[in-house]
Amino acid sequence: MNPEPLADARRLGAFWFGIQVVWTAVLGVVLQDRAAQLAPQAVLLYAALAAVGAAVAAVVQVVAGIFSDRARVAAGDRRAFYCVGVVLAIPAIVVLPAVTSLATLWSAMLLLQVGMNVAGGPYQAIVSDYLPPDRVGRASAWMSIYQFSGSVVGILLTTQLRGVALGVALAACLAGGWLATDLYLRTRPRAPVIVAAPLRLDANVRTVLASRSFINLGFYTLFGFLFFFVRESLGAPDARTTTGILILAFTIAGVAGAAIAGRPADRLDKRLIVTVACVAIAISVGAFAAAPTVGVSLVCAIASGVGWGAFFTADWSIAYAVLPRDAMAKAMGVWNLALAVPQVAAPAITGPLVAALDTRRAGLGPRVALICVIVEFAIGTAWLWRLRLSRTRDASAGGMPP
Repeated sequence: MNPEPLADARRLGAFWFGIQVVWTAVLGVVLQDRAAQLAPQAVLLYAALAAVGAAVAAVVQVVAGIFSDRARVAAGDRRAFYCVGVVLAIPAIVVLPAVTSLATLWSAMLLLQVGMNVAGGPYQAIVSDYLPPDRVGRASAWMSIYQFSGSVVGILLTTQLRGVALGVALAACLAGGWLATDLYLRTRPRAPVIVAAPLRLDANVRTVLASRSFINLGFYTLFGFLFFFVRESLGAPDARTTTGILILAFTIAGVAGAAIAGRPADRLDKRLIVTVACVAIAISVGAFAAAPTVGVSLVCAIASGVGWGAFFTADWSIAYAVLPRDAMAKAMGVWNLALAVPQVAAPAITGPLVAALDTRRAGLGPRVALICVIVEFAIGTAWLWRLRLSRTRDASAGGMPP
């Protein structure tokens, strides 16, 4: 009897594409644009929306992860969570780019966070659910491809569409990605049963979580306040389109950075890859903060994108090296807190600072926000060197997709 063929990572990861399309568009442009249209203090409104939304996301991810672990044991998969999350998220996605009142904006954003994280939290365990440890690295490469390609599509849609048309397009990408993965999972046997073990947060895990939190704090500070930098500091006439172009350049450059770092991340100390990447980002963002024109900012966006792509490759590789495989779903939930908490902290910390500095001189606040990015990346990079090197060698990580 022939053994069951391994799951196809390309089809497992299709849902990740749709998720990234939505989040890149919403967090990169749509939320800031709606805040600018609906409130005189747009920065403070954005900061509140992003912080509260991320807090909701963190809670929902943990709760959904716990219940999806139980569902996996009982039903053999987590597909019900993906479906429920998509059904909840789609109405919010459709209306969010076209809302005309603060009450509707808040309601749509909160519903979006609940739906996307009911689906997205459990979904991030899909690689460990269906693939053995020696195939996780290759599957992660495909997840990286979907991450960046989804981001590119999300930004392209924000530059070409407005209002409900944009919402429908984003919802279609999410639904299409979910359907592709769901139809494939229906053809697969039940996921292998894994005896759950208690989650152990040893010193290496804590180090990675702290380092990743600071680095993501820098990323969300950059990502969240870029629109205001373009509008106020650069004085671009169409801040929405210009921001989209800068994020698009950053994201496409990230694909190159991820590819460049793939082989070195397998062969060299992964902490070194992260350090080189973060230094490159810090230099680029420093030039960004001083940029006098959109053209100079575009060059800086490309350079920092290459660095971010390299970091992203090493980040996943380090995670699979240090997180406990016999508690991977729980561990991924905690690992995601190093993504969700910075989404709360970045606007909460930087928003009031930007608003206060802008009262002194228009455009000063967003430039200082970029200086904060450099500091946050520096702290995260330095913290990573507390990691014990022996635990970072992961033979199954990295490599190009099959």
